[in-house]
Amino acid sequence: MKTPNVRWFAAVAMSLAAVLSMPTTASAAGNDRDRDGMPNNWERRHHLNPNRAGDAKADPDHDGLSNLREYRNGGLPHDEDTDNDGQDDGDELRSQTSVNDADSDNDRRLDGDEDRDRDGVANEDEDDALESCRADDDDRDGDHIADEDENELGNRVRDRDSDDDGVPDGEEDRDHNGRHDEDDDDSDRDSCDGDRNHDGEEDEDEGDLVGTVVSYDDATRTLVYLPSGDGARTVVLAADAEVRWDDECEDELDTAVASEGDDGSDDAGTVALVPGVTISELDFEHGKVEEVELLRQVCA
Repeated sequence: MKTPNVRWFAAVAMSLAAVLSMPTTASAAGNDRDRDGMPNNWERRHHLNPNRAGDAKADPDHDGLSNLREYRNGGLPHDEDTDNDGQDDGDELRSQTSVNDADSDNDRRLDGDEDRDRDGVANEDEDDALESCRADDDDRDGDHIADEDENELGNRVRDRDSDDDGVPDGEEDRDHNGRHDEDDDDSDRDSCDGDRNHDGEEDEDEGDLVGTVVSYDDATRTLVYLPSGDGARTVVLAADAEVRWDDECEDELDTAVASEGDDGSDDAGTVALVPGVTISELDFEHGKVEEVELLRQVCA
């Protein structure tokens, strides 16, 4: 896998900054009030408690290294990937790469993109299915794609919409496998993903959009829509299918314009299926669409 030079230089620069921020030998020999092996100033700098020895065994970033081991190996206790090379700090030690050097062997390839055991799986991906909490991976732009996976998809780490098409990177399907890119590394073992508000939708999928209407034929009840990052798709609405508005205008629904009456309800009707309207959800039953939710662009 070819790694963009920009990401390599950025990661190397950040890992150098991490090294420069690590304590020197002199500071390491300073006061250690709780005798936990970590100097007081280092603990304060990294928001730990210099009066509590117990935090030496803690692992707040869930990277497999205790705070004490982070200190000894030049890692950051609240960053699971200190050098931003895509490989968690704990995995770096297991693969004998450096916690604070993004390119340990100086081959201009990030450690996380290497394949040390030559099994066809990049180092950074080896433990994805075993991670107890996928959300621990860095996601600096908040697009639900871990930073370590952005370069594989041709995205930018600090840009939620790398191709500026109006669709967040996580909702694209760059590899055309029928799954949003944000879902590609999901695992049944992931205890951090879930449905915390119990609405039947995964938390990371809240607010995801299905696509936009291309056309609708009321005679055949055929809807053609364009998903984000994919080709047009055709579905058929059931005879009793509901078409509703799904927006954040709930407090103003009494003034909303409903296509099937002026009662201010959220019922849109099939007349709302005009080209360009955004579809936020499609519910299927027995191969046909039972409910369509549309995103109202402007509150009435």
